[in-house]
Amino acid sequence: MSEKKESGQNRNNTNKKHKHMKAYFEVKKGKSGQYHFNLVAPNHEVILTSEHYPEKANCLKGLKSVQVHSQDIVNFEKRTSKKNEPYFILKARNHEPIGTSEMYSSEQMRDHGIEVVMKYGSATDVQDETSTSDPDDKEVIIIVNGREKTWTKKTISFEEVVVLAFGSISSNPNTCYTVTYSRGSGQKPEGSMVKGQEVKVKSKMVFNVTATDKS
Repeated sequence: MSEKKESGQNRNNTNKKHKHMKAYFEVKKGKSGQYHFNLVAPNHEVILTSEHYPEKANCLKGLKSVQVHSQDIVNFEKRTSKKNEPYFILKARNHEPIGTSEMYSSEQMRDHGIEVVMKYGSATDVQDETSTSDPDDKEVIIIVNGREKTWTKKTISFEEVVVLAFGSISSNPNTCYTVTYSRGSGQKPEGSMVKGQEVKVKSKMVFNVTATDKS
């Protein structure tokens, strides 16, 4: 009996602690150099994960979008994975996805997950963990299709340049991308890139990206 009482007391103490906790967003930077954020419940469980962004500024815009759009049930889209696992996506008013849930064991659990995101999605506490990135990574400005972009890695890949230019890489197999650069560093300050290739980044380096349809 004493063990049960002690267990009950521990649960009560835990509940009291959780009452004083707040939901929060955490901003992270992956090994690829892209940013994403998580919405974390007061019990420190991740309840929504964002898309990945090449630039931190756009990641923070996505975070603010969650704070707004999570308050309206019409912005939640219920889905089922190929493994028949229920999950949901939070969308902005333009129908672009801004957050994805975990996979749930039942539709009832998924619906409860939506309620939790609606409850905590307007959280204002943001924990930025990107300050723990490699100290050797310095921000530089590069020019992609005439627009200034902030980049923090020492190198940039063909695929990353395409994403900076167009926001994403088309899934259409007939779409072909061409990437050229100038004002680079080293013995080859200008040239072209192919899939899988990386080049060293230099401040004010210029990239031109075009997309053509082979069909």
